[in-house]
Amino acid sequence: MLAYAGGVIALAAAILFCALGVITVLGGVRATRRQLVPGFVPDHPGIIERAGALLGVWGPVVLIAVLCLGATARLIQVALQAFR
Repeated sequence: MLAYAGGVIALAAAILFCALGVITVLGGVRATRRQLVPGFVPDHPGIIERAGALLGVWGPVVLIAVLCLGATARLIQVALQAFR
């Protein structure tokens, strides 16, 4: 009985980690569209500055999304073990 409860909790955590990854990516898209790209227009930065700015935004976003995806996969494995 407790194994099933743990499985349900693991599935809920997996859903939350997946949602966190999606929210992070959507936040990165919003930051890029609303703040970063419009900031390029008046400043006319070079390609290296643009690449650095994009990497500064998207590097952590991708890292967080990958870690959330990994945690989701592992939690689903744990939940499936609880229901066997």
